[in-house]
Amino acid sequence: MRKFLIILAATLAALSAEAAKVNIERPAKGAATSFAIVIDSQTYAACRDAVEAYRSALEEDGLGVWIVRSDWHSPEQVRSALKKIYQQSLRHQPLEGCVFVGDVPYVSVQNAQHMTTAFKMNEKTFPIEEASVTTDRFYDDLNLKFEFLRRDSLDHLRFYYKLAEDSPQQLNPTFYSGRIRYPEQMGGDKYEAISRYLRKVVQERKRADIIDHVVTFAGAAYNSDCLVVWMDERVALGEMFPQLERNDYMALRQLNFRMHDYGMTYRLLRELERDEVDIMMFNEHGSVDRQHVSGEGPIEGFEARAEALRDVVYSAIRREERKGEKGDVEGAKAYFKERYHLTDAFFNEYYNPSPAAPSTDDLTLEDLQGKRLNPRLVILNACYNGSFHEKGYVAGSYIFGEGRTVAVQGNTINVLQDRWTYELFGLLTQGVRVGQYNRLVATLEGHIIGDPAFRFASTVEGSLSRDMVVRQVRSKRGVSTENLCYWREMLSAASADRQALALRMLADGGAITPDELLKKYRECNLATVRMECLKLLSRFGSTPQMIEAVGEALYDSYELVRRNAATYAWMLGAEELAAKAADLMLNYPESQRVTFSLNRVMEILPERVAVEAFERAAAECGYPIKENIDAVGAYIKRMQNYKKSEMETLFNAEESLASRISAIRGVRNNTYHEYVPQMIALLQDDAAPSELRVAVAEALGWFTLSPRKGEIVAACSALRTSDKDLAAELQQTILRLQ
Repeated sequence: MRKFLIILAATLAALSAEAAKVNIERPAKGAATSFAIVIDSQTYAACRDAVEAYRSALEEDGLGVWIVRSDWHSPEQVRSALKKIYQQSLRHQPLEGCVFVGDVPYVSVQNAQHMTTAFKMNEKTFPIEEASVTTDRFYDDLNLKFEFLRRDSLDHLRFYYKLAEDSPQQLNPTFYSGRIRYPEQMGGDKYEAISRYLRKVVQERKRADIIDHVVTFAGAAYNSDCLVVWMDERVALGEMFPQLERNDYMALRQLNFRMHDYGMTYRLLRELERDEVDIMMFNEHGSVDRQHVSGEGPIEGFEARAEALRDVVYSAIRREERKGEKGDVEGAKAYFKERYHLTDAFFNEYYNPSPAAPSTDDLTLEDLQGKRLNPRLVILNACYNGSFHEKGYVAGSYIFGEGRTVAVQGNTINVLQDRWTYELFGLLTQGVRVGQYNRLVATLEGHIIGDPAFRFASTVEGSLSRDMVVRQVRSKRGVSTENLCYWREMLSAASADRQALALRMLADGGAITPDELLKKYRECNLATVRMECLKLLSRFGSTPQMIEAVGEALYDSYELVRRNAATYAWMLGAEELAAKAADLMLNYPESQRVTFSLNRVMEILPERVAVEAFERAAAECGYPIKENIDAVGAYIKRMQNYKKSEMETLFNAEESLASRISAIRGVRNNTYHEYVPQMIALLQDDAAPSELRVAVAEALGWFTLSPRKGEIVAACSALRTSDKDLAAELQQTILRLQ
């Protein structure tokens, strides 16, 4: 019996090992760089002909192609295979990217919210399924370190990890990646759908289109519906795609939700079905299963005003109904009757509503299904549209649809409205692959859904796509003089994005100084290049050059530069910027998103500094509008009071632990530089609750541009503790700020 059990165990182990075996096919053809197709065995068996055709198309495009397949049982198995390939490829065919096809495990990460643009959900109070970020940075950024948490109990492909505290704390993907995962919600045979998609990719690669037709759309309630944001988009588009500046109305279409009172979704579908459209960019709000298109436009006419009043009143009544016994529906009705002179007939529609008309405010999965969606690349600058881990997700409907779309950029969670959407985007006109572009603007949530190696035909001569991989300024051998000269020469290129890329490559190689970036900012007449200078200057922290650049950028001609300068201003907490912030708030409120960030500047600054700057600006205001001045002054006072209240709660030992932790979590969005010494003192207080000290250590990690960053690093480095959680958080904060 014992012998039988031993034989059985050995047999099972052998079967398990065979099932876990990773089959790696090396590139069959020589090339300057290489690419990996990572696929599960069952999908490969079912789609082999299509996969082979895809590989051939990649080879024709100058890539050596690895095929990596297995019955994947863990993300570590996939990562290990990619790491092995990457190391083997370095000398002859550097691995530049990969794609995950079919049922390849995916990872949802915790403890890395600072690598997202906006996500800040409490990981202790929310379920792990909601408070984790699904990301393929687990695979394509080999610099990062992770710790396994658990496997999802329902979705066998989903695994939970946390970013290790001793891991690098900034994203720097080793290569690019993409996902080809069929949405279950679409129904049908997923293997047939994947094969059909891969054949479409092969066909589109043969066409080799240049980018000569682009459509953009600004959705409702995005960027505060600011028309200055939308107007200045044309500045960036002109620099990125100069070939569109021709006498052809259909070459560049900039749509806005305001342009159609009814049926904007139908108008968008018409644009999506245009065969000649190369790129469609959506800047809007989104959900997993829909794109939020329209909203409340200007209220014009009697019926529209009456409907708006009904919405307000009926909403108030519904709130009272939801309170149950505590609600006062009749009291609410009486209040509105008296205030607006309403009769009982006004409430008839509430109790006998007309049948609701189908909504035309969103593009849903059902709207997209069955349509010929033709832009080769779709940018979904929206929340959740790229959630490839869901059964149905917007990006999946695009690539697996009937049309010509082969790649989508989308996000697995919510995304910041004020991020630089079009950074380096013009590189796509110069033969750069969509995955290479996405790697340059990496976030934890941002992914290419579809073929990441897809590229448009170049409008200029050269091999920029290859050079981005093989011409690194710095390697293990040190600085390459040849590559350094190559990128420095490109600083004078006619193309804005070539200049910006050169700045980026030099900065990544540690071969450019703050003085050089400030000089370039001041001398350059290209808006997107100036924005790149400002962003790269932020890497150096609270330097005199950064503060000077921000002060000048607050008055830049390009709205996006002003908007980001306002964000950097509150992150820096530089008191010398207070006067400019107050001036802009009072005299130039038409840039709504700039003002939105400047409001935070006046909250972050010490009250004395903020109030004095405001009063001086108000006294010097050229066209004083009392209502505006009073509103700004009241806002500053209100937010300064809020800051004091939150900090009093944090430092008051008599307050509940939950309230104090809530106060310190708010600091992640509001870096109150003046309170750093008190936060450090609380961090060092052995008598304070451990959970609170850990929360303080974590919050201090968000002071990335603070002039007090050195104090924080010194205090965290000097603190000795036997508390493992606190020690880990201290280490992570140090790595984030260094």
